[in-house]
Amino acid sequence: MRVDSADTSSGPGVSDTIPILDRNDYTYIVNVSVGAQSFPLTLDTGSSDLWVISNECDSADCANVARYSRAFSSNLSISQTPFHINYISGSVSGLVASETVSLGPYRLLSQVFGLANSTDNIKFSSEGNSGILGLAFPSEASMSGMTVLQSIFCGLADPYFTIILGSKLNVNSPSSFTLGQLDRSYATDFSAFFSIPVSKAGANDYTYWKIPLLYVTINSSRLSLSPSSVQGIQGSQIAVLDTGTTLALGPTRDVQAFWSSVGSAARNDPITGTWQVRCEKALIVGFVFGQGGSYKEFLLDPADISWEEGQSKNGWCLGGVQANDEVDSGDWLLGDVFLRNVYSLYHAANSSSGPWIGLISTTNRDNALTAFRQSRGPDLNSLSSPVTQISSVVASGIRYKLLCGISTLCGFIGGAVLVTLFRARHGLSAAFGKRKQK
Repeated sequence: MRVDSADTSSGPGVSDTIPILDRNDYTYIVNVSVGAQSFPLTLDTGSSDLWVISNECDSADCANVARYSRAFSSNLSISQTPFHINYISGSVSGLVASETVSLGPYRLLSQVFGLANSTDNIKFSSEGNSGILGLAFPSEASMSGMTVLQSIFCGLADPYFTIILGSKLNVNSPSSFTLGQLDRSYATDFSAFFSIPVSKAGANDYTYWKIPLLYVTINSSRLSLSPSSVQGIQGSQIAVLDTGTTLALGPTRDVQAFWSSVGSAARNDPITGTWQVRCEKALIVGFVFGQGGSYKEFLLDPADISWEEGQSKNGWCLGGVQANDEVDSGDWLLGDVFLRNVYSLYHAANSSSGPWIGLISTTNRDNALTAFRQSRGPDLNSLSSPVTQISSVVASGIRYKLLCGISTLCGFIGGAVLVTLFRARHGLSAAFGKRKQK
């Protein structure tokens, strides 16, 4: 493996970003060149592999998207090693190959990737993207050989990347993706970040970008969380930061306590199992991370908790927090609804420290509330505010049907879009995760 780069020696502070395309706040895309062809790929911190759809794929899933063609490559090498990835909403399979891959200023020679020649119910044709660029740890890769992130980190003086996810509601906050550099719009050095060591929770090695989650707040009221379900963990729950997941997904009993505290402004759909909230209800939700005596709260824009894009005709919106009990590598998957509210840094291990995550809050409570009120109007259900102290309770009387009910949520969002909201590798969450645990 050899890495060519326009600049691999620049330290923090260099403003050279890789553009991210926001697909209506459902998914975030980067352009990656494989050989002489460019592909829009999902930027995914919750998986480790790079794969693209091949022109040999003739399923409906592969229609109307850019597909890799051997005719445009002189450096392609295809092995006879198959790969197969199961998702909750479908699967993808093909052959492991290598080719010159370019991402921003980085040119990776003989980079391992997957050529997907068969897909089932992936629904990429409705999204326009051609595959996935995984940015999790190499221990979770399905394919042998160096991952894209490993290849790039080999050429960096300081191995890290940063992500800021913009929102279609705020044109003044564009998305950006940097490697070995900081976006000067948000930080000029590491001291600006709240740093948290990455956890190995539930594994013998680093797998995903996961950190301890102490508790959640709703309009400044604390929601005490249930014990962690991650094997071998006692104490704080574990959150996985995952750009490939749209919503925030947590344990059923905690999510029920969360929405029950909202009162009549929230409800659970008995058919789909999804939580819904009145579209005019402004909730300021905070996630508190840390360990020992060091902790910090990060607030979410109320528009990320009440999804107007999915508004039904009777004034109910899809909740940005949904239930999921099958994550085996963490208790929560914090997707784009959380990550849109922070500038996040993902630092690999080096000679001085293990891997760590840095976060900078980008959401101002007062500004977010003002914008929400201007967009949604007055709160017609103001009496259903959370109480001072909220305790987590075990869910009862509700059958969660989020998986089987995805395609039936017609009053909110079409089935193809919901596949995007909840697409997941089988295993990090058997419901909504990324990768199967080894």
